[in-house]
Amino acid sequence: MATENLGFVKSYSAEEDLSNDAFRFAVITSDKTARRPDSENEACAGIFQNGPSAGEAADICFDGISKLEVSEAVEIGDFVGPEYVSATDAGKGKKCNFLSARAIVVEAADAEGDLAGVRLIGPFPPALGTLISKTTVTTLATAGAATYTAAQLLGGLILRDPAGSARSDVTPTAAQIIAAITQAGVGNSFEFTIRNTADASEVITVTAGTDVTLSGTMTIGQNNSKRFLALVTSGTEVTIYSLGTVVH
Repeated sequence: MATENLGFVKSYSAEEDLSNDAFRFAVITSDKTARRPDSENEACAGIFQNGPSAGEAADICFDGISKLEVSEAVEIGDFVGPEYVSATDAGKGKKCNFLSARAIVVEAADAEGDLAGVRLIGPFPPALGTLISKTTVTTLATAGAATYTAAQLLGGLILRDPAGSARSDVTPTAAQIIAAITQAGVGNSFEFTIRNTADASEVITVTAGTDVTLSGTMTIGQNNSKRFLALVTSGTEVTIYSLGTVVH
């Protein structure tokens, strides 16, 4: 049975019927009313401590340790954020990337609908010192055009052997890139590098996937590395900028 050690709790008028939302994530509106989240990407203020009807007082815990109804089994140390199934079924705790977390599990739960004990950390966990990014190196030697994945771009470094001839490789689609970015929004960006590891004069040319716009020189010669910036420019579009070349 999950226990609690509540910190600051404040009451708001329930914007909608929240009778089934006790111990789920809560959102406070600009009108200072409380409702369930509208998406998994919405920043939540805290956790409901009761289940009021519309217009009644909704008690929200903003910090401390609270019970939280979960959407799946969770273990101690898991980061959790709001699940979204529908407009009337949202706010259970769901395992997520730490960048989108609102709480960390301190008491485990075995299955959907169970109550876990969580420590609110919101809306994002603190970073001590300098934040160090995680790099995943991808090695490709496709004998033909390669289509990069969003995960490969986000990994930060692609070592590409053209395998015998010049290649015209393709970026992921904008939809794939946006889906891979935690809490993607207009203006979000990341950088990545492609290194040409050819053993002969074989040029790589980066070409655009669907709804991706390329800006700058997209060719990479033998023993060269090119740095790129991928920028979300709308809800469905991404621009990839060439940032320059390094010769090895």
